[in-house]
Order: sequence, then structure tokens, then C-alpha cells
Amino acid sequence: MVRKFIRDDNAVNIELGYILNLLLIMIFMASFTGAFYVRAEHSSQQAMYTEFSELGSEISRDITNMYITSAHTTNNITIYMERDIPLTLGGKGYSITLKNATSEGMASVNIEGGNYEVITMLNSIDTHVNATGLVYSGSGEMNIKMIKNNSGAWLWIE
Repeated sequence: MVRKFIRDDNAVNIELGYILNLLLIMIFMASFTGAFYVRAEHSSQQAMYTEFSELGSEISRDITNMYITSAHTTNNITIYMERDIPLTLGGKGYSITLKNATSEGMASVNIEGGNYEVITMLNSIDTHVNATGLVYSGSGEMNIKMIKNNSGAWLWIE
């Protein structure tokens, strides 16, 4: 009896065949699109990490240059620098925090946005410099200030 149905072409419903084919195509396209979306999201995350790293390195370079300039003078010195920063990185806002050096670790520039945080160490800044500050990307600019006098050295961003 089963052989009878297998060889019988009239037993196949054409509409059901179209629906099954459409369902298979939809499953294939959904898996293909999903895989592409995951890959594109991963690339976006890598680009954001790279942009955070580059900005952290630029700020670190500016701060290091200011510190080296002040280290070679015995006089009181005030150094001020304005820097334009992007309003968004990877399409998202971010914050820049200057953290003070501690006995356990070096001073750092932390850039945080979304689910990412990139920490750039400031190797030249020691515990004798009071470093602090927080800037949000929405301003589009950042000011770096350093003051050195007989009572100590201060470094901050705003």
C-alpha cells in the first residue's frame, strides 16, 4: 500500500510543495543574514576598540609631552592645551577619564563607551603628580592643563 503512494504523482499537493520550498528558502536566508549580521557587528566592535586605542594614544602623547616639558624646568610652569575630540566613536558617545597614579599602578587615560573600555597607561606620570578629570564626548573638545610649582604638580582634563 505504501508503494502505491510513492509512485502516485496525484498524491502530491502543489500548494504544499510551494509552501515547503518557501519555508526552506526563508530558513536559508535567515541563517545567511544572521551570520552576516554577527560578522558585521564583530567588525564594528573591532573598529570601535581601534578608535578608542588611537584616541587614548594621542591624549597620552600630549600629556607625556607636557610632563617632559615641565620636568626639565625648575621654574613655576603652567601648560595648557586644547584638543578637539570626535563627538562619537563607532557611532556612540564615550567618556575620557584621567586616573591618578597609585602605589599599585601607573596613571592612565581610560576611554569608555558602550560596552568597551580602553585603558592607556601613562608611563611618564608618577605618584608625585596629582592627575584627575573627566570629559564627555558631547562637548567635542578637551582641555589638558598642567601646573608645576614649588608645592607640587597637578594635571587635569576638562
